[in-house]
Amino acid sequence: MAIVRAFRATRFARLIPEVVAPPYDVIDESLRADLAERNPYNIVHLTLPQGGEQRYENAARLLQHWLAEGVLRRDDEPAIYRYTQRFFDPLTQTYRTRTGYFVLLHTEPYENGVVLPHEQTFPGVKEDRFRLLQATRTHLETIFGLFENTPAFQEAIADALWEPIAQVEGEELFEGDAHRLERLTNPIQVMHFERAFEDARVWIADGHHRYETALRFGQTYGTDGSPERFLPILLVPLDDPGLVILPTHRLLSELPPGSPHDWQARLSEEFEIDTVAPGAVVSQMAQYGGEAIGFVWREGAWLIRPKAYPPVSGQPDALTRLDSWVLHARVMPALGYHEPSKTYTRSAEEAIEAVRTGKAQAAFLLNPPPLSALQQIASAGGKMPHKSTYFYPKVLSGLILWQVRA
Repeated sequence: MAIVRAFRATRFARLIPEVVAPPYDVIDESLRADLAERNPYNIVHLTLPQGGEQRYENAARLLQHWLAEGVLRRDDEPAIYRYTQRFFDPLTQTYRTRTGYFVLLHTEPYENGVVLPHEQTFPGVKEDRFRLLQATRTHLETIFGLFENTPAFQEAIADALWEPIAQVEGEELFEGDAHRLERLTNPIQVMHFERAFEDARVWIADGHHRYETALRFGQTYGTDGSPERFLPILLVPLDDPGLVILPTHRLLSELPPGSPHDWQARLSEEFEIDTVAPGAVVSQMAQYGGEAIGFVWREGAWLIRPKAYPPVSGQPDALTRLDSWVLHARVMPALGYHEPSKTYTRSAEEAIEAVRTGKAQAAFLLNPPPLSALQQIASAGGKMPHKSTYFYPKVLSGLILWQVRA
């Protein structure tokens, strides 16, 4: 089903902390300016180019300049690239390691059932990424996908000889404090690796906009099997012990209409409501196996738990039991919210402190979504609410680029 291929990556000739960055979509203007100032060759000069309407052409010219200078170099032979990230897990307060494999993936429409999404995408973002890919003809970042571990995959990597090619580490790094890149170039071993995915499906973890952009690019400029139909992706087994999804909490700039008594009256028909101390919300939520939502305002805090999960026509059960779906489809409407202004944080402590200091009027605290829910929802064709998942850490940008060539 999935077609994966080895490829000749384009990489920094000298990989140092100052040239790498998080993915484009988690960088705000302040961080982008900081990264750009760190080094004239930081990858954000390409992934988030400046210059108004000329920014895409500026990125293309800069890329060619870096290639001509030897700042970036294309590897001599096709390879599979193994990527290991060591990071501190804020959920368990322990260090963990995640291992994945950079390959090229043939892009397929979602309806083919080979590549499975779980998020909605936005046209403006995709147009921006398309114009950048169109100008540079280079995938400047990789996306992140998941696959089911199989005996065929285990056999393919059992005797693989991985050559270390790059390592970068330090506490100042993003997305973990140690990144190791190795490659596999033996043609026989590469062939076995590629064949291990013939019956595989891929769940997109991060990079829905980039995937859909690559699909459009391939359908516009390529044909089945041509280079334009591929994009680079980090594939991680679903059973990898380093897979971590962080919760994404909601900070709201307004309270629901009425008083707490009114809120409770609106919720009570469908939800159990338990009063808790704001500082105890997270620990109390943990006792309910992901079925309690925390609601905090300056005068109090509640745990909100559905009394039942009635089926919703056209929606998979795994989706309608997900707390982010319950929050947006049931809790917030019941409270009287209508498209409230909100921001996001992955720190419950930050959310509670924002409410305490008045930076936010209220906060909803959510649970880390289970990986099994993502798999079930995507397999059933469902889409999670915006910002339901945050895979941590992200894939570091600046390790792997791929120039679309024949």
